[in-house]
Amino acid sequence: MNDKSVKPSIIVIGFPKSGTTTLQKAFENSGMRSVHWRWNKKSVGKLIYDGWYDEGDPFFHFDGIDAITQMDYCKIRLFGLVHHSYWPNLDIALLLAIRKMYPECKFILNYRPPAKTANSISRWSNFQKRLIRTDCIGLPKNRGNLEEVERWIVTHIDAVRQVFRDDSNFLDLDITSETAGEELESFLGREIGWWGVANKNVKRVADS
Repeated sequence: MNDKSVKPSIIVIGFPKSGTTTLQKAFENSGMRSVHWRWNKKSVGKLIYDGWYDEGDPFFHFDGIDAITQMDYCKIRLFGLVHHSYWPNLDIALLLAIRKMYPECKFILNYRPPAKTANSISRWSNFQKRLIRTDCIGLPKNRGNLEEVERWIVTHIDAVRQVFRDDSNFLDLDITSETAGEELESFLGREIGWWGVANKNVKRVADS
């Protein structure tokens, strides 16, 4: 049974294909209850916005959850006619609202070289096509080539660093660093039971 007094104390606010699955696995192997992309058969991103606008609490639907590792959701339904695009991890205003409501919540900006992230996105199933066909925060519909996606990523990373750089509960984490696991342990103040690379892009072994 979930402890309804427990709300997420860790959220990951970088891009997909930048170690979100690795962080999910690390948290799960460290005894934390973590959600990734979907929760209770619904998109995490939609649940966050539903909680915020319906209840005034972005974490309203996440009782008993310790961490959220991927909040974005970008899908195209039948023939591309129905689009769903939720990116609370890129919504600076919402992140500031979370910070105000949950001052002890730890924010992790996961990143790797933006060009590699953009390249990985372009090779991950039909992800790039989904980006081009939907409106995403900072990336309007009909944008989404490699150069545009890389610029989108760089802009978000720069914005988050400017907004949260003096926040003691903010970690700027290069997931490709040899010390990433140790940095994460130090930031969380607990031992991490596993660290490595998860959800590799099969077209390129080095991807995470």
